[in-house]
Amino acid sequence: MDLNTVVEIRDARRPAPWRPGDAWLGGGTYLFSEPQPHLRRLVDLSRTGWTPVRRHPDGSLEIAATCTIAQLSRFAKELPAAAAPLFEQCCRAFLASFKIWNMATVGGNLCNALPAGPMTSLTAALDGECLLIAQSGARRRVRVTDFVTGAGRKVLAEGELLRSVTLPARALGCRTAFRQ
Repeated sequence: MDLNTVVEIRDARRPAPWRPGDAWLGGGTYLFSEPQPHLRRLVDLSRTGWTPVRRHPDGSLEIAATCTIAQLSRFAKELPAAAAPLFEQCCRAFLASFKIWNMATVGGNLCNALPAGPMTSLTAALDGECLLIAQSGARRRVRVTDFVTGAGRKVLAEGELLRSVTLPARALGCRTAFRQ
């Protein structure tokens, strides 16, 4: 699908005022999948250099919004946690080709705000907390269970960015179950 209304692609590392018609671009698998006639400018997150998955000293995991499904799947195979199988099960729930797995992002799946989306299910089940960054640089944290408010609806303000999701160590140590 072509986005023939887009007139500019901007690097997210160079801040500029947010305008109507702007959209964050991570993997683009949703943006490029159907017409987006309201879009005029894409703010590309691909060069931000965010570490896909980071394990913190307290045992929690921080998953960057730009982490692809393939990266998360590879990381989970090495994760020594009781909840590790849930990562792969939710990644496989995408039922997508390897091409999509290598482009689709955790943040994109969350921002699509599908209540039963695989990454929404994974991060909500593991008590995830979203880090949101406003255009002003102000940061706020929102539980994943409060982030998605309905089909296609989320708590992001205009121009606000989902930076990452942190999963607490205590949740990673819990047994999980998966049903598709």
